[in-house]
Amino acid sequence: MRVVIDTDPGTGVAGADVDDGLAIGLALRSPELEVEAVTVVAGNVPVERGVAGTLEILDAAGRSDVPVHRGAGRPLVQDPAAWRAHLDGRRDDDAVRRLWHGIGPVGSALRARPTTAARALVELVDAAPGELTVVALGPLTNLAQAMLLDPAWAEKVAGLVVMGGAFDVPGVLREQNAAYDPEATHVVLSSAAPLRIVPLDVTLRTLMTPADVDRLDRAADDLARYLARTVRPWVAWSAERSGRGGCPLHDPLTVATLLDPGLVTTRTAAVGIELRGSLTRGRTVAWDPSDDVPRADLALPEVHPATVATGVDGDRLVALLLDRLCG
Repeated sequence: MRVVIDTDPGTGVAGADVDDGLAIGLALRSPELEVEAVTVVAGNVPVERGVAGTLEILDAAGRSDVPVHRGAGRPLVQDPAAWRAHLDGRRDDDAVRRLWHGIGPVGSALRARPTTAARALVELVDAAPGELTVVALGPLTNLAQAMLLDPAWAEKVAGLVVMGGAFDVPGVLREQNAAYDPEATHVVLSSAAPLRIVPLDVTLRTLMTPADVDRLDRAADDLARYLARTVRPWVAWSAERSGRGGCPLHDPLTVATLLDPGLVTTRTAAVGIELRGSLTRGRTVAWDPSDDVPRADLALPEVHPATVATGVDGDRLVALLLDRLCG
């Protein structure tokens, strides 16, 4: 399967989620996937840091052949200041300073290509209509921009696999990827692209433990050891905060569904995102696509049903991830 990965990796950044790196590594170490490019978007970290982290991962993997394209530095409409203050403010936490002590960006001699992410997405899909699957692991700004550049793009892509949304998770009001750029999420969810969504409803049921990181660290593979070094503080911090003993594997699960679809159970649903309301803006919703409510009265978008993951085999995911990364 030919794939493009759209991502916002926080590799090497104190307090930033690093599971994007594990997902990219899983894709690179899986012979079933041909990674044609990686496009980077602002979200988990500012876009410049996301680009640098992506280049570090590819360098560690020995994959300088994979082009990297810098994408959107901010949402389509929404002012990102509040999100940036929230995400970047984690660095001031005492536990973060302790756990990330001595951990930081390592740098890379690799460089991103000059073509923007949205333009690259359009050109790659145009060159192979119906053949490219885009795996979106961050906010959907780059994908929405590609759809705005080429209104037929959604119909030419083979499929979109999106890590995002939270439909029925107690205590979760908004999921970060969807809510960072609600307008972009709306553009993508209401498009005609074949869409599979891997939401928090299932990703929060997965777990990577410090023992799993130890296995990465013992591997005879530069990428595995690089990932162990950059992932370990996040796993430990997540374990301290949640009491679960590790961290969820949001993005690796999303990639893994391409390798082993049986990892998740699914349902077909109409999906959307709220764009108004002080509490509901950025909240994703799902409903039965056969529901015959009068959409004109409710101002609902045209329905293009998506496949939504509803259950997961977490142990099977971890086994797959570690087997691939550890060789």
